[in-house]
Amino acid sequence: MLNDKINKRLSDPDVLLGILDNLPTSIAVKNADLQFVYSNRAHCDIIGKSEVELLGASDKDFWEPEQARKFLENDNVVLKQGIELDTEETATNDAGISTLLLTKKSRLTNSDGQTYLLVTNTDISTLRKREDQYKALTETIPVGVVQLEEDGTIAFSNQLFNAYCSGDVSTEGRNTFISKLGKSHEGFPGVACKFETDVVVAGLGRRSVIAISSGWLNIGSAGKSAIISIIDISEMMELRRVNEEVLRLNRELADNMAKLASAQDELLKKGRMEQLGQLTATIAHELRNPLGAVRTSAFLIERKIKDKGLGIESQLERINKGVTRCDNIITQLLDFSRTKQLFCQPADLDAWLTEVVEEESKRLPEKLCLDLQLGLLGKHVPFDPSRLQRAVINMISNASEAMSDHKKLMSAEPRITISTFFEDDHAVVRVADNGPGIPADVLDRVREPLFTTKSFGTGLGIPAIEQIAVQHGGRLEIASEPGKGTVFTVWLPLTALEVEKAA
Repeated sequence: MLNDKINKRLSDPDVLLGILDNLPTSIAVKNADLQFVYSNRAHCDIIGKSEVELLGASDKDFWEPEQARKFLENDNVVLKQGIELDTEETATNDAGISTLLLTKKSRLTNSDGQTYLLVTNTDISTLRKREDQYKALTETIPVGVVQLEEDGTIAFSNQLFNAYCSGDVSTEGRNTFISKLGKSHEGFPGVACKFETDVVVAGLGRRSVIAISSGWLNIGSAGKSAIISIIDISEMMELRRVNEEVLRLNRELADNMAKLASAQDELLKKGRMEQLGQLTATIAHELRNPLGAVRTSAFLIERKIKDKGLGIESQLERINKGVTRCDNIITQLLDFSRTKQLFCQPADLDAWLTEVVEEESKRLPEKLCLDLQLGLLGKHVPFDPSRLQRAVINMISNASEAMSDHKKLMSAEPRITISTFFEDDHAVVRVADNGPGIPADVLDRVREPLFTTKSFGTGLGIPAIEQIAVQHGGRLEIASEPGKGTVFTVWLPLTALEVEKAA
C-alpha cells in the first residue's frame, strides 16, 4: 500500500522545478562551496538579480563585504554543524532597497553524499513596521502595557509599565511585578481576565489599578504570548478618561485586527490562486496533446467513411463538438493562469480590433449583428495582441451567449456594439449588447473565479478579462440592467510606462 502511494507521488523534475520557480516563497540552494545552484523567482526578486547572474556566484559577489560576511558565516555554521538556523537578515540590493527577511537555513545531503544548503526567506518588513507602530502607540496612552512570552521572557513593555515596577526593567523585576498581580486572580496571566487590585509604586505609594490579560495567544512569536495592561483608577476622573481611551483603543484594535485578518486571508488566497494557476496551466497543456490526437483521428475517420452510409456521422459530430468545447475550456483556464510579463508594443488598436472582430464574426450566429464604432483615429496604443485578443473574444462570446438560448436568439434584433474612444489618458474598448442583462445579485459575483450561472463553462471568462486588463495597467468595468443589456468596458493606459508598472 505504501509503495503504491509513493509511486503516485509527483516525480517529474521539470514539473517540480516549475512549481518551485513560481512559489511565492523565496527559495535558494547553495553547494558545499556556498555557490548558488538554484534560485526561484521570488529569491531573484529579493536580490535584484536574475538566476543566470546568481548561478555559480557567492554572496560575496554581489553583497557589501560586511553583509556578505554575516550571510556566509551563518551558512558555514549550518553546513559544518548540520543544524537548522532561523535568523533575521537585512538584504540591500543594487537599487538600494533594504528588505528585512526571516531566513531559515538547513543542510541537505544527497544520496550520492553531496551536501547542499537550503535557504528560504520570508519578507517580514511590513510585520516589523506594524509591531513598531504598535509599540510606539503604547507609549502615547496612559496604560501600562507588557507582552509576556509563555517561557517568561518579556517581548516588550512601555515606560508606564516599567514605572509600576519601581524602575526595575530587568526581566526578573518585571516578572516579579506580574507575579504580585497574579496573587489577586487565579490563572493570571495565562487566562483572559480583568480584575481590580492595589499595587505599591515607588514615589506614588499605593495605587488602585485594573489589570487586564489577553491570556495566551499566538500573535506571531514562536510560542504563545499574553498582552497585559495596567490601568490606574485611583481617581474617578482619571478612571473616566482612561475608560474612554480604552474603549477607543478597543475599537481601533478590533478594526485593525479585522483589517489584519482580511489582509492575511487575501495573502493566503493570492498564494493559493498563484499555485492553482500554475497547476492549472500544467494540466491544461498536458490535455491539449491528447485532444489534438482525438481531433485528428476523428477527421481521418470522417474522411475515410465519407459517402459510405455507415450512419455514424452524428457520433463524429458529437466528438468534434466535444473536442471544441474542451479546447475552449482549456483556453479559458490558460487565460486565467497566465501570469507572465506581457509583450506590449505600440500599434494601431482600431486596425487590429477590426481584424479580430471580422475573424470572430465567422463563429457567431448569422442573425447576430456586429456594429463597429472606432474612434481612436489610428493612434498607436501599447498592448499585447495575443492577450488582449483573448479578452475581446471573451467579451464578444459572453454577449453572444447572453442573447442565445439553445441556438435560438432571444432578442428579435440581437446586436453587439464594439466601440473605441479616448478618455482620461486611456484608450477604451467597450463591448455592449442588447440582451437580457445581468441580475444585480449575479452582477456582484461575476468577477469571482469559478462562479457561473451557466450549465457549462468554467466561470473563468470574466476573471480572465479583468486579469488581462489589470496586467495592461488598466481596469475592467461592468454595467448591466436587466432587460436592457450589458456593457463591458476595458481601460488601457496610453503610455508604455504605465503598462510596465503594472507588469
